[in-house]
Amino acid sequence: MNFKNGENSAVVQPLSHPLPYSSPMKNSENRSAFDMRLTGLDPKLFPSEKLFDWLLQPRHPVLVTDEPLTKMFIEGMITGDPCKFIYFGGSSPGKARTVHVAMVFQHHPHGRIYVAGYCPERSACRVLALDLIVTIYVWN
Repeated sequence: MNFKNGENSAVVQPLSHPLPYSSPMKNSENRSAFDMRLTGLDPKLFPSEKLFDWLLQPRHPVLVTDEPLTKMFIEGMITGDPCKFIYFGGSSPGKARTVHVAMVFQHHPHGRIYVAGYCPERSACRVLALDLIVTIYVWN
């Protein structure tokens, strides 16, 4: 920190490359015991290494599309209206869901599209893969 002219400022140098997440042990049982001794925290409270890496990827918003299902979620995000659909992923495949959409995004251009939002049935925020979502329309 610099304390020049009564100012409190810190100079931060950016890393030339990101630090990889790596665990000191490969065996998950040994790693859990090691992490517990090292941090005093239960490793089951933290995401797996694969999920952790997925969470660190940038989220690029999807705002324009010709695909009707993606449009439904973008419109829900803009208007604030909840979106209703059937989701074939997660712990209850085939269950009807409702989500108040916060963001429609993808990690890579032309990659898988995700919907992030609040699920009132679960009382929690959820991220759902768009390719596992089906909507049902009823015509008279």
